[in-house]
Amino acid sequence: MTTPVVQISHLSFGPVNKPILDNISLELEAGHFLGIVGPNGAGKSTLLNIIAGLTAPNSGHIDLFGRCLTRFSRHKLLRQIGFLHQLHDHAPRLPMRIRDVVAMGLADYATPWRRVMHSDAIREALKRVDMDHLANADFRQLSGGQRQRARLARALVRKPRLLLLDEPSAALDSVRQEKLFQLLRKLCDDTGMSVIMVEHDIAAISSHVDSVACLNRKIHHHAMKGEDIPNNVWRAMYGDHIHIMAHDARCIGCAPGEPMHAPDNQHE
Repeated sequence: MTTPVVQISHLSFGPVNKPILDNISLELEAGHFLGIVGPNGAGKSTLLNIIAGLTAPNSGHIDLFGRCLTRFSRHKLLRQIGFLHQLHDHAPRLPMRIRDVVAMGLADYATPWRRVMHSDAIREALKRVDMDHLANADFRQLSGGQRQRARLARALVRKPRLLLLDEPSAALDSVRQEKLFQLLRKLCDDTGMSVIMVEHDIAAISSHVDSVACLNRKIHHHAMKGEDIPNNVWRAMYGDHIHIMAHDARCIGCAPGEPMHAPDNQHE
């Protein structure tokens, strides 16, 4: 039996009387592409931070690549993880070439004389996001979408076994969003890399991911392709005031021959 890339058991975080995450259990195999959806304040970003070892849970257990995540094992395990944080709208002030921004994702970035050894990896990561022609450009001069693609290259440069993405399509137009999701799908299929991606639009990602976890404090439903997500799950996550809209029946969340149901206010 293959060891799961991520195994989370009964994880909780936050005040006991009002937890941010409550009794989360989740397992992810190699090559699996998981999308996480839920409303604002649902705990999606917090869950990614905990998996990445940046935040300690109040209770529960996490295994990464078959090893327990602790403050002692964290440094070694995180070398196998790429993490794209949520994009914040601020302009960088320091002059940096794009290739240097990408190099920051290398485990030995602190030893600049060794970066030459990774020039091929930097070039490959930029090529994957269609940015190799801008390798020597000033990062400050990029558009918001270009910065986001450079940040994605930074997360990919170490060729991680697990990639954590917090709304990676932010600032990307619809064409770039589709290319991004196709790239992630290809990386999962070709390299066995696993992806956990927080996104607000289930319709945009559902034709690419293997499953969708519906999160609001706890996981209300974990749907595989072709599986219906009942209306009561959407209402448990977003409240009774939501409006249900039909989408393409091929999407995750729909049983074959039935329309997909998704709320129109699903933003993180």
